[in-house]
Amino acid sequence: MAIPESRRQKQLARKRKKEKERKTLRETWSAASQIVMAAKAPIHECLVSGDLFDVGIGNLVFSRALPDGRIALGMFLADVYCLGIKNAFFAIVEADTYAKRLSMLPGADGFRHVHPACLRKLVEGAAAYADNLGFKPHPDYAAARRIFGDVEAAACPEHFEYGHEGKPFYISGPNETAAQSRAIVEQLQRRLGEGKFEYVVHVG
Repeated sequence: MAIPESRRQKQLARKRKKEKERKTLRETWSAASQIVMAAKAPIHECLVSGDLFDVGIGNLVFSRALPDGRIALGMFLADVYCLGIKNAFFAIVEADTYAKRLSMLPGADGFRHVHPACLRKLVEGAAAYADNLGFKPHPDYAAARRIFGDVEAAACPEHFEYGHEGKPFYISGPNETAAQSRAIVEQLQRRLGEGKFEYVVHVG
């Protein structure tokens, strides 16, 4: 007996959905295994925006040199005044692509080299500071931070002060809507109370 067209289309749709789910799972496992392998490679360089604690936000790059000449990198956009890790990602790129990506980052000419342990300590400290205020890191942070491998943050002798002049200081970003900014300020009010934090919300 012939299968009605509507039923056949539903079966095909279910099949396509399952195939898509399997593909996503394979890609997820592939990306995870790449990070695990990359985390064992020699460290290439660790860079931090030179004005990170002056302006409150900046890029941090932790990279490793792979045997085939490519570069594995974890990049983190850290708000050390309030929100912690606003963006994060892991990638494996050709050496020239890596250099090009770095050159395109805001403040790239002001990058300074830091010890790997200090970069990890700085990133994880920013995430912990924000978490204490009720703000979670970017969804890709958990994967990107695996690039640190066996580097121990405790090996860094530096001490980092988060917040600004002893208080959280929220500065709204260009990609945050008025509603998002309002929600962040309200979260700080609930967690800390009036007068225990500072904020600047750009209007326009």
